[in-house]
Amino acid sequence: MKHLILPLTFAFILAGCGPGRPHLKTLELNREGNSALKGQTYPAAMEKYIEALRYDPFIGQLHLNLGLSFEGLQQAEKALQSYKEAEVLAEKEKNFPLVFMARFNQAQLLGKAKKVDEALAIYQKALEIIPSSMEVKTNIELLTQSQQGGGDGQNQDQKDQQGQQNQQQQQQDNKDQKDKDKKDEPKEGPKQQSPKYKPRPFQGKELSEGDVKKILGELKQQEEKIRAEYNRKEVKEQPRDKDW
Repeated sequence: MKHLILPLTFAFILAGCGPGRPHLKTLELNREGNSALKGQTYPAAMEKYIEALRYDPFIGQLHLNLGLSFEGLQQAEKALQSYKEAEVLAEKEKNFPLVFMARFNQAQLLGKAKKVDEALAIYQKALEIIPSSMEVKTNIELLTQSQQGGGDGQNQDQKDQQGQQNQQQQQQDNKDQKDKDKKDEPKEGPKQQSPKYKPRPFQGKELSEGDVKKILGELKQQEEKIRAEYNRKEVKEQPRDKDW
């Protein structure tokens, strides 16, 4: 969209703004500034407008044109400040066409800076002055569409990268949650034996045939020893016959 440039000399005559007529030097410098501005010689235009403001610092039209020269020099912050100053002075002068143009140019700068909400708010204020402005309505529609379509200044690659990062983060969060759930699960106690379970008997070393014979021999010897001991006891306990 093109900016709206106010013809300063005509505005002075038609609006009768300011505490009186502007200084003749102001008119001359403004004309020279406008000529440089149309030729896109922005540094020269800026110098002319600044010099003119030394003669008449409270003329809104000069601040508006100075903002245009700042914008041509890619100095957006200075341009925005000049447009705001032009709006304030125009409101005091009740120069409503100038108020409209100052708001329009502010909103356009904010839109370029991706400050969509601020731009829309100021465009709405511009419509308070000229409700039928198709240029303002068109800009509002374009900004609204860009905002709904993700008008945050990101290109498609940046959006894809952001989406991938979000997906990876979600996967990590899910993994962390699973690990936490697994950690919080109660530990299983010792398994109980099945009712059908039977302990296996002790498996000792098998005896050889020689071991068996040796054991039997020892048992036999023990038995004979016990029997002999028993027989001696019986003989000792028998009473002797009387010797008459």
